[in-house]
Amino acid sequence: MTMIDLGGGVEPMTAADIKIWARIDRVDEDGLIANLIRAARETIEATTGLVLARRTFRLALDPVPSDGWVEVRLSPIVGVTSITAYGADGTPTVFGASEAVVERVLGIEAIRLSLAVRMAAANGVEVEFEAGFAVGMVPENLLLALRTIVAASYELRAAVDPSQQPAVLPPLARSLLAPYRRVRI
Repeated sequence: MTMIDLGGGVEPMTAADIKIWARIDRVDEDGLIANLIRAARETIEATTGLVLARRTFRLALDPVPSDGWVEVRLSPIVGVTSITAYGADGTPTVFGASEAVVERVLGIEAIRLSLAVRMAAANGVEVEFEAGFAVGMVPENLLLALRTIVAASYELRAAVDPSQQPAVLPPLARSLLAPYRRVRI
């Protein structure tokens, strides 16, 4: 299984939001702050499996599970947008979004592919779907964690290269993210 982030979406906070919260008056570092927001969002998403900025993903599967059940480790899944199954000779067959169902069972988000898709997918399938919170719908605890991570990263901007940020996950951010972490046994 390969997951590809196709992008899109709007960051859950703007540089202006962060600057107000962190009491930053400078205007010459807005680009840096925007990069720190992106890095903090990516860290939160990797830690929790929650997609903070709604965007499109492509899931490539080969082989396709015989029952059509595909667990997706991203949430919340909004819906499937397209499905392409590849036949034995590599010929693609495009299916509509109605050939897959988003299921939520016991805290697991999954996509169930129809029998028609599974039968056509001798050489795999690609499923495009949208996941993430709508603008303005990210839980406040996650936004506070994002603010805290960006503020700490901003303070360390001279000590740590921007490509290595966030260098520190403050204790407050850790405690705010803890209830959202997925733990697997």
